[in-house]
Amino acid sequence: MTWAVWPPAPATAYALLVGTGRHVRPSALPSMPQAVTTARALGAALGGARGVFDARRTTVVPDPADARQVLDPLRRMVRRRDADLLLFSYCGHGLLGRGDRLCLALTPSGQDGGGGDPSPSLPFAEVAGLLRESPARHKVALLDCCFSGRALGPDGHGIHLLTACGRTQKALFPPGGTLTGFGGELLRVLDEGIPDGPRELSLTALYDRLSVVLPTTPAPRTGIVPTGYPAPHQQTVDGSGHLALAVNPAHGTHRTPAGLRARGAFAQRLKKLTEPSSGTPVPDPARLPQLLTVLAGLSRDAADVLGPLDDFAIGARRNHAVMTGAAGSPERAAALLTALADTLRATSPAHPALPATERALAHWNNRLRATPPPETTPPG
Repeated sequence: MTWAVWPPAPATAYALLVGTGRHVRPSALPSMPQAVTTARALGAALGGARGVFDARRTTVVPDPADARQVLDPLRRMVRRRDADLLLFSYCGHGLLGRGDRLCLALTPSGQDGGGGDPSPSLPFAEVAGLLRESPARHKVALLDCCFSGRALGPDGHGIHLLTACGRTQKALFPPGGTLTGFGGELLRVLDEGIPDGPRELSLTALYDRLSVVLPTTPAPRTGIVPTGYPAPHQQTVDGSGHLALAVNPAHGTHRTPAGLRARGAFAQRLKKLTEPSSGTPVPDPARLPQLLTVLAGLSRDAADVLGPLDDFAIGARRNHAVMTGAAGSPERAAALLTALADTLRATSPAHPALPATERALAHWNNRLRATPPPETTPPG
């Protein structure tokens, strides 16, 4: 059973988006103009025609110089008795404060380094405490900053959190770009949508998408091995993951040629996370069931819409079979490849995809022959 996505009424949804990109003395933090651009673009997306927020209830605070510039408009939203959804978003430098808690940088902020909170800065715990005072049923915080994963847990109690990275990670941004890595990909999903996704884009749908897209997007090199952006983290509160932030612009396109191509590109990204490579030194086999579900639907729809001899449809069927074997079902892989090879031999024996299909079939048949039969216990 799939739970319905809940879109809040625009008249009951309030959003505050903060971006700190400019830094002034005594701060020695590097400027990050992408932070303000991202905050403004996200505010426009969430408060636009596809978003669940009314532009009149969406406030953007660029380059705050002190905590009051953030907390005062947040307090006004918290006092709204009609609020059902209250969203806070921060994009900028994340700093470590007292007890290694997360602090949000302001324009004059610098890292304290003495065990206390950077002064001036805005501890996330203060933001979270204020959010919890709101009568709104749903409180959401999007944190696009270094160490944002430190908000997960007690400091973020009662708040749905979507963070750009983990507790010890840095949230990267392309130096020459106009958006941050996390914010840019979030905006891309909101703009392009998810072809096989629900009518509205829920927080969990966005998280699921970003958890695949971000680690497979080339990021600025921070070490010897080039990798993607950090994987996001999510903390849900009861059913908060079903909360919608925007309409899915790609809804209903999953069986169109463009939708099938987008699904195929996403499947390739998901596949990367399951295989060892320079970009994925530690693959995640737990994603294989997700990948098989994606490939099964893609291969079925591609053959139905494009035809069984279409190159894309054949590639989708072969990928599905091969990954089924990689997931531990060589018998099922051989059966799927046999069906594909039989179709090609019967309808197009000179098809260029047939040799590769036969090689894959031979591989999994050999694996089957090399696998010892399961031991059986004699009766009695």
